[in-house]
Amino acid sequence: MMQQLKHDVFYIIYNRKYRLLILLTILLTAGLTIYTAVNVKIEEDILIHSFGNFRQFFWVLCAYMIADLLSTDYHSQTFKNIIPKSSNRNDYYLSKIMTATILGVFILMTHVITSWVVIGSVAAGMELNYFNIPYLFLGAFLSLFLFSALLSFVITLSRKETVTIGTGLGLVLLQILVEGFDPTISAHFPTMYVVSLDNLISESLLTAFISIGSYVIFTLLLFIGTIKIFRKQDLFI
Repeated sequence: MMQQLKHDVFYIIYNRKYRLLILLTILLTAGLTIYTAVNVKIEEDILIHSFGNFRQFFWVLCAYMIADLLSTDYHSQTFKNIIPKSSNRNDYYLSKIMTATILGVFILMTHVITSWVVIGSVAAGMELNYFNIPYLFLGAFLSLFLFSALLSFVITLSRKETVTIGTGLGLVLLQILVEGFDPTISAHFPTMYVVSLDNLISESLLTAFISIGSYVIFTLLLFIGTIKIFRKQDLFI
């Protein structure tokens, strides 16, 4: 497991596209934060409004990143080197899902830190409110973990990079489009979970517990399904 995880981490560190992804996050955050600071009417809500503008970009970036990370070995046909024997297949996808989730959380952290730095530089001393940070990152972790497990299932079934990226981006855009139809239901969408988990916990611990439990169960079922299919596939032809 550690060997596969090390391989995936170094792949991200030394791959230029992921460094550009972080740079894009910093530039988007800086631009959106300054735009929000200029246009928002309630000064105390600048950071919250800024993330509200960034959240859709965050999920589009994460959907592409997760799909790309999961499909890289299908695209380059490197399974002969990555998976020398079938007993390693559990570790392979678990490592991919963990790495994708951690990178997604890191992108969120980059946004949070950048927005604080930008506002602190242009409006020093201003009192600012923000989301409950522990719940913000817990919501991001749970939703990214579920989304990574879902796309793992898709790439295992299709074995196609384009299908996986298309599914990831399509699901994100669909959720963003229907978020406003029913706030009670959309609060449990992965794209909303990063900001809605705090409210769910504040309003009803039972509802929050059921919601979090559902995320964990669905993620586990998707991972088990992925591994069952993956074990039966001949990847060395």
